[in-house]
Amino acid sequence: MASKMKIIISDLHLGAGFVPDNPLEDFVTDDEFAEFLGMITAESDEKTMDVELIVNGDMIEFLQVPATDVFNPRHIYPSEMYRLSSETASINKVALVIEGHLTFFAALRNFINPADPHRQITIIKGNHDVNLHWAAVQDVIREAIGATGDRRGLLAFEKRQVSREGIYVEHGNQYVEKVNRFDNFEEPFDPKRPGELETPPGSVFVIDFFNDVEREKWWLDAVKPITSLIWYCFALDFAFAARLLVNFLRVAPILVVGSFPVEDESGIVAQMDQLRQQMEDEDEVAALGERYATDEVFRREFNTRVDQMMRVVEAWPSPEKALPITLEKVRESEAMDNARDIAELTEISLRQMAQTKIVEEHVQVVVFGHTHQAICEQLDGGMYLNSGTWVWWRDFAGTDIETWKEFYAHPDRFTRPHYLAYVRVDYDEENHPCARLLDYTGQLVVECASPPECGFVAWLRMLWEKLVGLFR
Repeated sequence: MASKMKIIISDLHLGAGFVPDNPLEDFVTDDEFAEFLGMITAESDEKTMDVELIVNGDMIEFLQVPATDVFNPRHIYPSEMYRLSSETASINKVALVIEGHLTFFAALRNFINPADPHRQITIIKGNHDVNLHWAAVQDVIREAIGATGDRRGLLAFEKRQVSREGIYVEHGNQYVEKVNRFDNFEEPFDPKRPGELETPPGSVFVIDFFNDVEREKWWLDAVKPITSLIWYCFALDFAFAARLLVNFLRVAPILVVGSFPVEDESGIVAQMDQLRQQMEDEDEVAALGERYATDEVFRREFNTRVDQMMRVVEAWPSPEKALPITLEKVRESEAMDNARDIAELTEISLRQMAQTKIVEEHVQVVVFGHTHQAICEQLDGGMYLNSGTWVWWRDFAGTDIETWKEFYAHPDRFTRPHYLAYVRVDYDEENHPCARLLDYTGQLVVECASPPECGFVAWLRMLWEKLVGLFR
């Protein structure tokens, strides 16, 4: 094998630390991360193997760290302190994260090495850590891990993706629901707030709602995407789902513009506003919840009404990646089915984009993150992998309603297993990449649809398939 490899991780969501006093801290595996990098370092030294660690987005959870010099983990800060994204505010935030995760950043410092073997780190920003765009924030991280002076080249920050050496790596938020997409992810400035970065509706929803609710329901942000979570909750707890929907509809109208002809936009916005006001009335919600639970006809009509709005908000990047976005064609199934449909559409969208990148970027391996679901699939001419997450996550795709009810009532019973997923890319003598999806805990086993092949065999197979395609 060639003397180099790449390790790809994503979605660590490091907050301000102070576990367990800080209910907004999701990354609790600092020691495991240090052990993990120690294992990689030991192999690198033993085999004199160069290693690049690629952190593929959402390393830092800026949305749940307040912009303050002194942090009190038990204090509830106003939403504006979480929303601030100026260079100065972002420096304050990243300083708190480093202070709260000294073991993590010490592990990065011990990992990098200038030569014999060479070990470097590349950090790609995601939708939760777009603040990494600021050069001054990058410099704070450089200082924390000792990547300064003649060691500066051991740490690189990418605006959006890595595309080289046969692999393409990007966070992936730009290819799913519209709520998490930026108008210009490479230069994510807010045109309405000079000196601040763009805050997409999904991030506003996290700041204005999740940050408060997560104090009582810590598991909420483990269920993705947001619209899927809303549907799950309608199947479990109508009153809480109403709270979710009300807050979501407060940020949703700005997504409508451009989704329909001009004459339709005001109508769908008015419907959103009407439903939001209706769901803000506690007595009305109680009455609706009773009918929703007992009247199947009403339940389907209500689902259809909500679905009309969800379709606009989901706004998948292209028609091929989703069901038609129209007012006439809507889902009329139960809430659980709608939740699963949206989660499936998310994966379809990323899978199709991975296939596109294989062709456009001339690569054999595409890695996304964002969804927290570890995935390995063989595509035409290459592989698609999702690097998963290091925060708690569970696959609920095939979970029945009874298990969901148990989870909703007793989430503490579902805290294990806690996966620590990552992608490892090795190279053969011809410099062809071979990617594997692994779990540092050894608990998660994900089989690819077809076993990956490396080296000359993989190249020969790809060439043969192309020749056959030409003759056909």
